[in-house]
Amino acid sequence: MIAAIFDLDGTLYTGHLTYAISEHHRTHRMQRVPLYVFMSIHWPMWSLVKLGLLSETEARSIWARNLSWTMRGLKVERAAEAFRWIAEEYVLPRVREDVIARLHEHQRAGHRVILLSGTFVPLLAEIGKLLGITDVVGTRLKVKDGKYTGSSERPACQGRHKVTWLERHIAADTNIDWAQSYAYADSITDLAVLEHVGRPVAVYPDAELAAHACNNGWEIIAQPAARAASG
Repeated sequence: MIAAIFDLDGTLYTGHLTYAISEHHRTHRMQRVPLYVFMSIHWPMWSLVKLGLLSETEARSIWARNLSWTMRGLKVERAAEAFRWIAEEYVLPRVREDVIARLHEHQRAGHRVILLSGTFVPLLAEIGKLLGITDVVGTRLKVKDGKYTGSSERPACQGRHKVTWLERHIAADTNIDWAQSYAYADSITDLAVLEHVGRPVAVYPDAELAAHACNNGWEIIAQPAARAASG
């Protein structure tokens, strides 16, 4: 069995789930306090990244781990409505048609297509429905009494821990030929995932990933100069 693993933000579409959640909460006038608390605390991290005081990988891990704050106190059923809105109104209009075409090629070939992201698992599931993907691996939200607690399971599904969660997800399947499998991602922070397969593909890559891909002879879909803004 050949697997084809796809990152989400910046790879399958041009947006960012943080902006998607922000747009949803503001449009529907809900969860705005936890949203603003999250943004006010976490947004300054990117200044630390630019100053070299915090690695981008660590910043992304903290961001992915704590984005669950924006769902705190929300009933699972109500959150499901929000996730459907985000998938249909935010993600779908921003998909990269060339990358989606590649995804469909894998599906037609009978490959096991897996959506792997730091995004919430139930949100990934909604996005997966629109793309015909049933295999999703992401951040797991904690639930108590039918409501999201605002916490998530650790480690965050980011950086090298994407491989951790991927391996847990497919633990029972020993038939995947990793040497013949594919991984698609846009960021150097996904290097562990890309190096986990024999056929890594850099998709609209950041400068560091583009350089790494060129040096190692990896396939690149679009050069960095053509990269669309992903927020």
